[in-house]
Amino acid sequence: MAADHVSGPPSRLRDMSRRLVLDEVARSQPISQAEIVRRTGLSRTTVASVVTEFADLGRIAVRTAGEPGGRGRPPRLLRLTHGDQVVAGIDFDHAQMDVALADLGGTILMERNVPMDVDRSAADCLDAAATTLREMIALAGASPLAVTMGVPGPVDRSSGEMRSGTILPGWVGSRPAVDLGERIGQPVVVENDANLGAIGEHAYGVAREVDDLIYIKVSSGIGAGVILDGRLHRGARGTAGEIGHVQVSEDGALCRCGSRGCLETLSSTHAALDLLSASRGRRLTLTEMISMVRAGDPGAVRLFTDMGTAIGRVVAAVSANLDPAMIVVGGQVVDDPGPLINGISAAVRRYTQPYLAANLMVVGGTLGARSGLFGALALSAQRAAIAGQTP
Repeated sequence: MAADHVSGPPSRLRDMSRRLVLDEVARSQPISQAEIVRRTGLSRTTVASVVTEFADLGRIAVRTAGEPGGRGRPPRLLRLTHGDQVVAGIDFDHAQMDVALADLGGTILMERNVPMDVDRSAADCLDAAATTLREMIALAGASPLAVTMGVPGPVDRSSGEMRSGTILPGWVGSRPAVDLGERIGQPVVVENDANLGAIGEHAYGVAREVDDLIYIKVSSGIGAGVILDGRLHRGARGTAGEIGHVQVSEDGALCRCGSRGCLETLSSTHAALDLLSASRGRRLTLTEMISMVRAGDPGAVRLFTDMGTAIGRVVAAVSANLDPAMIVVGGQVVDDPGPLINGISAAVRRYTQPYLAANLMVVGGTLGARSGLFGALALSAQRAAIAGQTP
């Protein structure tokens, strides 16, 4: 239902219109007024009025697209103005933490990478995040308008707790948003890392023009972030996209979740390193494994193709239900654009209906292992824009 037709006091409708317009600009900048009309259901007059209001206040910058002298009226593209306003993003992987400050358009102003054992202790990790963020704020001379943190595990939507002791054993019972918020003295939003990867690629990466996509993070675990109609789909408990623990082999290897034959036991970087290292008689590093794939090593290429095939079979089932326009592959192995993605693409086309697969793109993410960090920054920018919407 178009927002213009929602009943209520004029002030409430005006606030709703502002929120909808700013949310779309923050998520998809640069964006045209016509696209905002299409996505929100607001009338052209309402969108134009809100844009004019915020342009006059210096909150939105408007520029004309295209070359002068072209046919027709060129569209006006909208961006949030940046000024000295900054937002913060924190992204935990199992072996490291990335922290960044950025302007509202996603341009990173300062970034730090801190190696650590993230699985071991939530308290230690959050202490490090708070210390690092405070140091960066002092150097930048500006406090972030919003802070978003990504964690490599499911977060219960109702309680905000980490409950899966098999994925992040040192985080069970912690409430990361509350705990970090107390340390830094401002609200924090916590999101699953794969969800942030999807948001990052949708806001700043390869999926900027796509509103229905599945982002697959292939790392020490495997997860998916799902965006439908331009918005993140979290599920009833916040665990949508946990494809790494779909059983693909009934008598397969024991998984850390307690089941057998999960996708993660076949296609994670840990599983790949175990298999390839055993074949070479020594423990390989992830960098060495990726280099072997790039060099066309037969064993490494076959391994990554098989990994992609296993992932693709699971993604095919998900795609048959969600009908995405694009599947984006990211994570630690995104620097390998060949066998893994080819394996996923071939399996999706083999195991789903031809009419669904015909126009389905399977691509590597363009943000690499930083897609989650960019997603955290994008989510912070959205929150900052909405929080400051009232003149």
